[in-house]
Parts: sequence; structure tokens; C-alpha cells
Amino acid sequence: MDRLTRLGPIRSAIVLFVFGLSTALAQPPVWFLPALWIAYPLAFHLILGRASWTGAWLLIWAFWWGQITGGMHWLGWIVGVDLATYWWVTPFAVLGLPGFLALVQSPLWLAVWWLVRRLRAGTFVALLLFAGAAMIAEGFRGWVFTGLPWGPLGTVWGFHALTLQLAAWIGVFGLTALTTLSAGAPLLVFRDRRWRDGLAVTLAPLVLLLGFGLWRLGAVQDQAATPTDTVVRLVQPGTNSLIRMPEAERRQRVADLVRLSFPEAAEGGVSAADVAIWSESSIQFFIDFYPEELAWLTEQLPDGAQIIAGGLGASPPEGPDPPQPTNTAYFITDAGIQARHDKAHLVPFGEFLPWFVSWIPIPAFSAGAFWQGEGLSTWLPGDLPAVSPLICYEMIFPGKVIRRNGPRPAWMVNISNDGWYGDTSGPRQHFIFARFRAVEEGLPMVRVGGTGISGVIDAAGRVQARIPYGSADVVDVSLPEALPLTPYSRAARLIFWLVAAGFVLSSLALGSIIRRK
Repeated sequence: MDRLTRLGPIRSAIVLFVFGLSTALAQPPVWFLPALWIAYPLAFHLILGRASWTGAWLLIWAFWWGQITGGMHWLGWIVGVDLATYWWVTPFAVLGLPGFLALVQSPLWLAVWWLVRRLRAGTFVALLLFAGAAMIAEGFRGWVFTGLPWGPLGTVWGFHALTLQLAAWIGVFGLTALTTLSAGAPLLVFRDRRWRDGLAVTLAPLVLLLGFGLWRLGAVQDQAATPTDTVVRLVQPGTNSLIRMPEAERRQRVADLVRLSFPEAAEGGVSAADVAIWSESSIQFFIDFYPEELAWLTEQLPDGAQIIAGGLGASPPEGPDPPQPTNTAYFITDAGIQARHDKAHLVPFGEFLPWFVSWIPIPAFSAGAFWQGEGLSTWLPGDLPAVSPLICYEMIFPGKVIRRNGPRPAWMVNISNDGWYGDTSGPRQHFIFARFRAVEEGLPMVRVGGTGISGVIDAAGRVQARIPYGSADVVDVSLPEALPLTPYSRAARLIFWLVAAGFVLSSLALGSIIRRK
């Protein structure tokens, strides 16, 4: 330990980067949680040991840079889709974006370092401040510029429904604060030699997490697992629906999806499912702009068919002239388009070029300009229960997955295409985020991707059906019941600030008491 504290600033930063990188082992699909209880106390010890703010900031930034890089290493796979052209972009994607996100978060922990030195606060006070600041930093990363709350630390508890339940009250960001506090608690042992306190602070958040989970899961699991009369059909073709192809192949893909979705029609029967769900960008021609394209599609559908499908759309008439493409979810029957949702939270660089890099005159940074939708939607689709449609990236934002000024949906549907991530941690993480949104909102989540992972998650976070990554399969599942509004669903933003303020204010109050004594 003493040897670590004597390292120079650059070597210390490298060590902190490696510590941060190791915390990704706790994320899906590895779930090696002990890595947190090794990396966090060592990182805190080195950060608090710095005498200058520049040295402390460098270590803070390096730690979070490593953590975000480890959690988002699949970004390199996206560039690899056309590696011959964009090979030089790989370091910007794999290291540059995480480095920028770490830069956004680092001032919060730097403020903790300053406060601890200014107030001469003890280790426990420092841990409380680090925990609250980590929660605020992750929330800030989800809001600043375009927002990218991918893989907050709290998602390490997504491996079981039992450990998900507290998210219904404090959300995944609240779990980040508890996890940071517990993981950092060994610092009390090797910094202050307070073995009993270190053990207590390590275990208290875990006892709360598990105890609350046992209580709530026992209370809601039966209702959450109760099937409704609505049967959804998950159609996973096992192909990347964003690969561009000639028109004939595009039509063949849709024809294949129809055949997979309605096999009963070939024998003159009626579908056993109420609605078939296709992935993002399954329909790669403009059915809302060219009537003949829509007519061709509806001719393929059997009588009474209903599908929820992703496709390319055209911006509405009041939009730009000429129209811009949209990333759109459609509710379609044999009579035509019944409802649509244009993706409102677009992916930076992939679907639009953020203003803060729009000046870069390099083709690789000239992303396609998609039209931005008006916001979240709630569909009332015929005889189906009300649903909140979410396209890919829109699902990762805690507290922002259902429209608040309208009827509450009975379920959420997330259509996505994770083929760009390859067979990496990316699709696994995306599926875990869906489990968190289901628990936070108290609503079942139906998720379909072209290559997977597809599945049905009940409102208690339990997976009722799952199609593995890369498989081609069709599964019918009865839609589970919704639960009553959760506290987090009622007031996500207020709860976020109450929990964060609780950590910060309790630490300041405790520090004040210690100084008076």
C-alpha cells in the first residue's frame, strides 16, 4: 500500500485506470462483484493521498476513464463493421468517448477531495461524500449534452430479481450510491484500522439491498407473474437489420418476417398471438411516404394480423423540406399504419452529429441526419393494452421511458438492433437495462432485437421468456400483468435528488459533529 502511494502522478494514473478497468468485471456477463471491493478502496486511498488538486483530478479521471472503457469496450466492434474504412476511428471510439465521459464526471469527486481536505473529515465522511457524488455524476452523464447513462454502477445488481427490487424505490442511480459506499468501506480497515466499522459499512448496504428485495419480491411476484389474455409473439430472425441491402433483398427480408410471424396463415388458420413484434429497422423502405410500399406490405399480412415493427420513416409534413429519414416504430395491421413513434432520443454520431463536434470536417464524424421525434408516446393499439414504444437507445434512460402526461401504459416494448455490438457484453448489458426499467416503472417489458437478446420481463424483473443472442426463433408469451405505480415511477427526479442529498448532507452533518468533538 505504501509503495502505491509513493508512485509518481503518471504511474498512479495508470494504476487507477487499471483499477477502473477491473470494475467492468462486475458488469454483465461476468458478474465478478468482488472486483469492486478491491478496486474502490484502493482508488479512494490513492485519491485522498494526493496533496494537489491536479494530482487528485488526474487519478479521479483515470479511474472513471478505465471504468467506462471497460463497460463500453464493445464500441470498437461497431467501428469494426467497416474496419477497412474507419480503422483509425477505433481509438476515438474505444478510448476517446469514455475519456470524455470521465471528464464530465470527474469534477464531482474532485469536489469531494477538496471538501475532505478542507473540513479535515474522516474516512467514513469521505465515503458518504464519494457515494453521493458518484450518484450525481452518473445522473449528470445521463443528462449533459445528449446524455449517455450506459452502465451505471448500480447495474451490477441486475443478475437476479431479488437484488433488483430496491430500484423500484431509488432507481439504478440510488443503487450506485449504495454500491459505492459498500465497495469503498474496506478503506476504513487499511487506512484507519477500524475493522468493526469497515465490516459494518460494507455489509449494511448489502443487508438493505437483500432484505428489501426479499420483502418486496414476496409481496409482488405473484401479481407480476400473472398472465393476461394478451399473447405477444417475439420474432427474432437472427440477422442484423441495419445492414443495407438492395431493394429486392429488403422485400425478401420482410416477406421472411411475415412467414415467421404468421405460420398459421399457410394452413388457413388464425394466429395464436395477438401481435407479432419485429426488431428495429426491420422495414427498410418508406411505407409512410410511398403508398405503394405500404400497400405491398399490407398485402403480405393475413387478415386480422397486427405487428409492431421498426422501420425507416419520413419526417412529418410540417418538418423539413425535403423530408428527413426517421427511426420509427409502427403499429401496423392489414388495414395499414395505425400508430407510429419517431425516435426522440437519437444516438450521437450514429443518428445525428452533436453540435459540439459539428465543426470537424471529417467524413467519419458526419453521421446521418435523422429527424428527431417529439418525445415519448403511449399507443392505444386497438384491442391491445396501452403500450409505451421504445426504440433501442431510448430504453437506457431511467425515469424517462413512459410519457407522463397521458394514460399509464400496461407494458413497454423495446425494439432494438444489437447486431452492431457483435457477440460482446453490449447486448447482455442492454438486456439488463430492460430489467431495471421494468422494476423501476412496475411494468412488464417486451424486448425484441434482430440478433437478440429478446425476451419478456415481468414487472418484478423476472425473465419470463428469453431468446439467446444470435439465435433465430419465434416465441409466444402471455403478457404479464402490470404492478401499481412504484415510488420511482411517480417521482424519479425528486427521488434522485433526495437520495443524493441524503448522502451528502448526512456526511456534512457527521463531519461537523466529529469536528466539534
